[in-house]
Amino acid sequence: MTQPSGVSRRIQQCVEHIQARDWEGALVNLFPALDRTAKKRRPKEGVGARIRAFLEEEEALISAVATGNVFTRISVNGVLITDALYRFGRTAIAHEGELDPRLQFNDSGSVEIGAERWNLPSNYILGMSIAVIVAPENQAEKINDQLAFTLFGHQLRANDLWGQKTMVKKIICDRFGNPHLFETR
Repeated sequence: MTQPSGVSRRIQQCVEHIQARDWEGALVNLFPALDRTAKKRRPKEGVGARIRAFLEEEEALISAVATGNVFTRISVNGVLITDALYRFGRTAIAHEGELDPRLQFNDSGSVEIGAERWNLPSNYILGMSIAVIVAPENQAEKINDQLAFTLFGHQLRANDLWGQKTMVKKIICDRFGNPHLFETR
């Protein structure tokens, strides 16, 4: 196995926190990996713009993993879900050291969104993690050989997923019977 980079190490630690149901700890590790990936994709953009752009580009994949459905452009009172994840998640953690109370995660799989609260399934964190793993920018990464995910009935080893966005998109498209699911509108 190659020496893991910061992206690999942060994803490994993120998954460990997910397994312990420590959502804040998972995000503390996820957002630096997500930002480093986004920076590879958009090296000239500022942190906010590149993270939001990454989340928007991967929104269909993230929501499919998180909810078993594909939702994009979710907006409440003019705030997009990707903006809420950035502002109430990444920015709050980076600047305040904790999640903004307006962003919460649950184990029930339910989505509750309102002006005062974004309560999302904890699998949103897993969806963002998988988006980082499958990003082509991360194809050379490696982590613990034992880590695997079940995605729509497919058991997939994490180390077989690095940079494999096309393969994961195909699994999701096949699940929904829609080969055009990820085409931009």
